[in-house]
Amino acid sequence: MHSHFVTVPLDLKTPEAITALAGTITMTPGTVSASLSADGRALLVHCLETDDPEKTVSDIKSRYESRLQRIFET
Repeated sequence: MHSHFVTVPLDLKTPEAITALAGTITMTPGTVSASLSADGRALLVHCLETDDPEKTVSDIKSRYESRLQRIFET
């Protein structure tokens, strides 16, 4: 297994959108939201299996965060 903690920098600003993203990540098999930074600008995520942590971050941002941003912040 290649488990990693990854830091996802957030473009989301509202608490509701960040909460939805953290919940979505946690409900995705193999990932769990572990912590939100004190300034609310990054989410720490544990990935059970990833060979490319940077791609995982990119996937989270494109697959989930961008959609939530359109829903909550436009």
